[in-house]
Amino acid sequence: MPHRTETARSLADFVKIVTELENEKWWPWFRGQASAEWGLLPKLYRQGGGQPDKRVRLKGNLRIDDDETRESFIRRAASVSDLRLTDKWDWYFVMQHYGAHTRLLDWTDGALIGLYFAVRENKGYDDAAVWVLDAWELNARVVHKDEVVPPGDPGTSAEDKRRYDRWLRSRFTKGKWARWPAAIYPGHIMRRIGAQRSCFTIHGSDRRGLEQIASELKVSLKRIVIPSWHVAAVREALETCGIDESTVFPDLEGLSRLVNRWIETEEGEPHDGVYARIRPSKIDRGGVGVFAIRRIRKGTMLFRGDSPEMSWMEKSKLPRAPRAIRRLYEDFAVVTTDAEDKKTRLGCPVSFNRMTISWYLNNSTKPNVRCDENCYFFAARDIEQGEELTVDYSTYSEAL
Repeated sequence: MPHRTETARSLADFVKIVTELENEKWWPWFRGQASAEWGLLPKLYRQGGGQPDKRVRLKGNLRIDDDETRESFIRRAASVSDLRLTDKWDWYFVMQHYGAHTRLLDWTDGALIGLYFAVRENKGYDDAAVWVLDAWELNARVVHKDEVVPPGDPGTSAEDKRRYDRWLRSRFTKGKWARWPAAIYPGHIMRRIGAQRSCFTIHGSDRRGLEQIASELKVSLKRIVIPSWHVAAVREALETCGIDESTVFPDLEGLSRLVNRWIETEEGEPHDGVYARIRPSKIDRGGVGVFAIRRIRKGTMLFRGDSPEMSWMEKSKLPRAPRAIRRLYEDFAVVTTDAEDKKTRLGCPVSFNRMTISWYLNNSTKPNVRCDENCYFFAARDIEQGEELTVDYSTYSEAL
């Protein structure tokens, strides 16, 4: 039973879709994600803690990695916090709360809270999504009981605690994990957990995303997509209804983010601060150059919004083959030699797939562009529309 996808172009659309789930006898949980393309993987299974669509490359055995992470966190937590917890589940929820790699995946039983997490940090570059899971149906399949309980709560029966031991063994003890994910409630040991109406799935030995597992188990799962161009309007509608940073993060940090938004300006239009574009070069025959598309005054900062980030590689580690790859470094890298260790290093784009227009400036001994010590570029004189922009490489880069 593959998951179904629906589209919500407004807050009203979303509420309508969610309300209709009641007619289908769902007990829904919601997970908002800033990209509709991300899968449903807990952080421990992701590459370097990255986005949910990336698989993790583990150093060793998954069980050992998880146990060692828990051991180190719990042993050191007392020195940096006032937490004095005794239950293994409470500690695992705290680890998830503070960003440690766990097998937990965050959900909420509040539909609008799930929607807020989908749109709060989405800048409109990607479609956002809210996943909806029938948690009771999941547990009926994998726990063999149609309920969700807090396994670490003192009021939970000893029988139920034992039933969930398969998902969180005591550290460095024998016993395999359960294969499939299970749905669980946390104890409200932290204010945010209560405010966000938090609930979790804890994943087992099967490292696939929950969307693939739910399909195999025939568990009800739906994805509600919010198109990128509607994200900002949905976020504003939620804030009008009182769902904002201070609602889901009821502390001074959340309040600060909320009031900051009231004075922050929007990013503007895509063409703001754009003075040039790439065309066939008159200097580098057969290559490309950067040309002014309007008159530029002396001192104007060019390429505003460009990222100054660079990745540095020692010259001795440059790839020798294939030749086309080495040419990327030869053509675009900023070369510098450290005065202390005498090593020559090349500054390159973080990825050559992300090269921006500034990397295509051609060299000239009579440039109309200058580069400052931070590798920002400025018009060295008035530049007329149609002129090719050039810079003197020797002012910021050595010869390779």
